[in-house]
Amino acid sequence: DLKSIISWLPHGRSWKIIHEREFEIRTLPIYFNLKKISSFHEQAAEWGFQRFKTGPDQGTFYHERFLRGLPHLCKKMKNASLSRSMVDVEHIEEFVEPNFWQISLEHPVPE
Repeated sequence: DLKSIISWLPHGRSWKIIHEREFEIRTLPIYFNLKKISSFHEQAAEWGFQRFKTGPDQGTFYHERFLRGLPHLCKKMKNASLSRSMVDVEHIEEFVEPNFWQISLEHPVPE
C-alpha cells in the first residue's frame, strides 16, 4: 500500500509525494526504473506535469490529463522527450497555478 507515501489531494486534481525517501526506495525502482527523486522530477516534467510552487497546493504535481477517477484521460498524455515538436517553451514558462479548491466546488472529479 502506497497511500502513506504518495496521495491525491482531496480535490483530485493534483497529487503529492508525502515521504520522498520511501518513494525513492519503494516506488521508483519498481514502477519507474529509477533510483533518484531528481530523475523522477525530470521524467514527470517530460510528461507535462507541473509542480506547484506556491499556494495551498505547493509541492504537488498537476497534469490536465491526470485526474483522480478519470484514467482514460492518461491515454492522451504525451512525453515531450519523445516528440520535441510538442514542447511549447513559452507555454511552460507562463504556467499560472490554478485554484483547484475553487474549481472543485463547481466541477468535482470522481472519488
